[in-house]
Parts: sequence; C-alpha cells; structure tokens
Amino acid sequence: MNHTHTRDREAAQRWARALLARSDWVVLDTETTGLDGRDEVIQIAIVADDRSVLMDTLVRPQSRIPARATAIHGITDDMVAHAPTFPEIFPQLAAILEGKLAICYNAAFDSRLLQQTAARNKIGWPSVQWDCAMEQYARYFGQWSERNRSYQWQKLPRSKEYEHEKHQAIHDCLATLDLIRSMAGTTGVQKRLL
Repeated sequence: MNHTHTRDREAAQRWARALLARSDWVVLDTETTGLDGRDEVIQIAIVADDRSVLMDTLVRPQSRIPARATAIHGITDDMVAHAPTFPEIFPQLAAILEGKLAICYNAAFDSRLLQQTAARNKIGWPSVQWDCAMEQYARYFGQWSERNRSYQWQKLPRSKEYEHEKHQAIHDCLATLDLIRSMAGTTGVQKRLL
C-alpha cells in the first residue's frame, strides 16, 4: 500500500527542487567486487546536474571480481586488467568531489565502499558530504513497511534507454539524475519514469 503521508511526499519533492536550484552537487555511483567489508570499487561514474560526465572509469582492484558480482554488473577481471588503480584515479576523484554534495542512490553503500577502497590502498579519504536519493525516493514513492516502521526502499527507476543495460555506474548516475528531476516535477522526465 502506498502512503497517505502527503507531507512526506511533498518533503521529498521539496528536497529534489532545492537540489536542482543548487549548483554544488554531483551524482555518483559505483560498481564493486561485492557488498562486504573486504570488497572494492571497480567502476566509478560522476555526473553534474547538467548531465555532463565528470568521471566514468573502471578501476583495477587488488582482488579478483567474483562471478556473482560480474553477473550483476557485467564487469570482468579482463575488463579491469589494464584499468587505472584506485591510487591513480584518486587525485581526480578528490578534485571532483571537493566542495560538492555527492548524491547517490544508496549513499550509505557507495560512501562506505569508497572509504574502504581508499583505506585498503592506504589513502586518507577526504571529508565529503553525502545525501541519498534512494531514501528520498522511498518517501516520495510512499510504500510503508510496518515491519521496518519506515518507507520501503525502491529499485532505481530506469528509462527505456537503460532498462536493458547491465548495471553500469554511468547509467545509474543518469537514471538517478532523471529521478531527481522527475520528483521535482520537471516536465518530460516524469512521464518516462514514474
């Protein structure tokens, strides 16, 4: 059942509109070797609010990519064999994120994986401000979970342009940006996604 808490949906819409009124934010997404404390980032994409691509790179991890991760995103060990390492891309990554609000679809996951990849490479992670589009979209979508006593997280809506693509960071960044615009009520995007 979708919510009757109109004020929560309106708050999520205000969040999206306020975000679009700013210019100090980016959308970031990662693909990883897995979900736990030893896993690493193997792809990073960052887009600006105007859809310009600020970063879109594979990252060569220190460990092999498990088959279960490849099944999700399609990234293989061969694909990252000649990719830059995390220490090699870190200066550009840090420069892009400096002074920016990083918006992710599951910010807790992406921020944790970036921090643990930096730590694994003995790199100090800079102070970055994060915000989560997934949590805001859960409020906007309004499917209440009695068990969790909160709004249920929703899968990232994708436009037809990306629905048949494997999980790639750049596509997820663009889908997140489209979702933010749709939540804000920006014309054109809303009909494709919601």
